[in-house]
Amino acid sequence: MTLIIDKKLPAYTYLEREQVLEMPTDEAEKQDIRPMEVGILNLMPSAVVERTEVQHLRLLANTPLQIRPTFIYFDTHKSRSKQDHFNEFYKTISEVKKAGLDGLILTGANLEDRAFEDVLYWKELVALMDWAHESVTSTIYSCWSAQAKLYQKYGIPPHKYQKKVFGIFEHQVLHKRGSPFLAGMDDEVLIPQSRWRGAESKDFAGRDEFEILIESKDAGPIGSISAGQATKSADSPVVGPHMVAGRGGREIYVQGHPEYSRNDIADEYFRDKSAGIEINTPRNYFPGGDETKTPMRNWSANGQVFYSNWINWVYRTTNVDVKKPLMD
Repeated sequence: MTLIIDKKLPAYTYLEREQVLEMPTDEAEKQDIRPMEVGILNLMPSAVVERTEVQHLRLLANTPLQIRPTFIYFDTHKSRSKQDHFNEFYKTISEVKKAGLDGLILTGANLEDRAFEDVLYWKELVALMDWAHESVTSTIYSCWSAQAKLYQKYGIPPHKYQKKVFGIFEHQVLHKRGSPFLAGMDDEVLIPQSRWRGAESKDFAGRDEFEILIESKDAGPIGSISAGQATKSADSPVVGPHMVAGRGGREIYVQGHPEYSRNDIADEYFRDKSAGIEINTPRNYFPGGDETKTPMRNWSANGQVFYSNWINWVYRTTNVDVKKPLMD
């Protein structure tokens, strides 16, 4: 037993092909088990909505627990091209709030070129994040959504970079912290990064509500720009956290992309290159730097370890009443 999903969901075909464990709804209902309710707010552009669904369902599937993933979209803001898909397979934020969640995942978004307040759905997003802060056992904020939450709730603005943090980077796992989210993970892990801005380790210094779990001294050199001034040269390394735990695990901030498939970075690179957009070659990605060769996927296993740890932690911590966040 694992994911309880609608077989009509287009992503199901890909999951079946990959032999990702799933359970039909009618079969799940025969078991005397309350499934773990995990919401996924999909903020990715229309062209990759279904790819993003597959990525996250794949990561949720490798535990013996029964999980019911629910894809989420906004009540008021509507998609210009995918709204029919959202109407059929997604629930609105108001519906999800009424039903309750054990865990929540907010994906990244292609919005790093604008101020948060200029995002069309910003007010609805803030309302969801505020609700999750109080009502959800643990929430994973990924890439742009991590930047959004850190800015909105804690006043930590993202640093802008002279070049895109792009490619596969080596990260150090801080096992000495003894975090349950790191159990079974290697000491050094490779993680895809694809962003023009982000938080840096120095932003969390002296803030007891945060705990850096995985960071990299190699996620540069990109040089950060703060308040319009270059604070580092393009050759100076920036110590960047990939994963930060907040409020003892109630919030997890993930700046990289452990959910990426083999060719996702290549697709981004060639898309921008074809469109004439200035883009640096992804680091440590194409074998021998040869863009014609198939990239090596060398990050997925440790990403899967984290998501399994997160699911197990939420399962042990959440209340039997899904509308309450923590165990009595």
